Order: sequence, then C-alpha cells, then structure tokens
Amino acid sequence: MKKLSFICMTILAVSFLASCTKVGPMGPQGPAGQDGQDGTNANVASSTLTIHDYDWEWIQFYVDGDGNPRGQHTVTIDYPAINSNVFDYGAILVYMDVDGTWSQVPLTYYYNDGGDFYEASIEVATLSDGGVRMFWTESDMWKVRPDTKDFKIVAIEATLYGNRSDVDYSNYEAVKTAFQLAD
Repeated sequence: MKKLSFICMTILAVSFLASCTKVGPMGPQGPAGQDGQDGTNANVASSTLTIHDYDWEWIQFYVDGDGNPRGQHTVTIDYPAINSNVFDYGAILVYMDVDGTWSQVPLTYYYNDGGDFYEASIEVATLSDGGVRMFWTESDMWKVRPDTKDFKIVAIEATLYGNRSDVDYSNYEAVKTAFQLAD
C-alpha cells in the first residue's frame, strides 16, 4: 500500500512540475499604432447623401375628377449600418438640409418656386434590412418632382443610444457634438 501511495505521489508531483511554465522577462514595447480618424465613433454611423430630382419615384394613388394624377414621390436608400440591433433598439435619424440648416425628418417643408409657394411633407420609414425609404408628398398631392436635396442619416447602436437621454436628437448639431461626428 505504501508503494502505491508513493507511486501516486510521484505521478502527481511530476504532473504538477510538468504543467509549470517559465515566465521570461518582458520584451520591448511595440511600435505605436496609427492615429484614429478624427470625429468618428464606432457605435455611430453618419453619412450625408445627395438625392437628385431623378432619384425620386412617383407613386400614383388616384386620378382626380379633372384627370390630374395624385400621389407622392418616394426614394429608397440602402444603409448597411442599420443592422437588427440598431433597428430594434437603437436610433435611426434622418435630417434634410433646409437653407443650410439640418432639419429632422419628418418635416413640413415650405418653399417658393418662381413666385408660387408650396408645401410638402417629407416622411421616413426605416427598413429592417438596412435602409430607409423617404416619402415626399406635396400638400395638394400634385406630381411635382422634388429638387435635388441633401440628407444626413445617423444610425446609433442601442447601447450608446440608451445611455444618452441627455441629447436633443431633433437637433443635428447636438447629435454631432454628443457623438463626435465628422461632417
């Protein structure tokens, strides 16, 4: 029995010693990494897109009693930063450039075209497969094609969005500052 105990203790000691590793001295420090891009945030994607007048597609709802088509224009924008996490729990913000100021969509847009004043409603729907669809509806639903406009899309990951209730999301400048976005 003593012999069996001795053999077991020897095997245990050899196993213990064999599992030990020797730690050598620390090596020299590696080279410094490249600087990151200024104004970016890994949890927020932001892009400015120009939607040209010819990008808008007409959707006709009906023809009025005078034979005039009534409907709205729509455009679909692919935006891969809108993943399931952003779609389900984060934020997707869209802004339109109105005379040099970013105004959050949806919005009612008033404009003058050659002396005539018009009113349009711009709305947005987020697509679960990574994009947005925008709708441009003239107040009288006439088939007036929208001019070329600049839009800004901001997609914010859920973890970051949930921790920033202090941000006025209707104000692009506040969003830009809070999330350190580059223009």
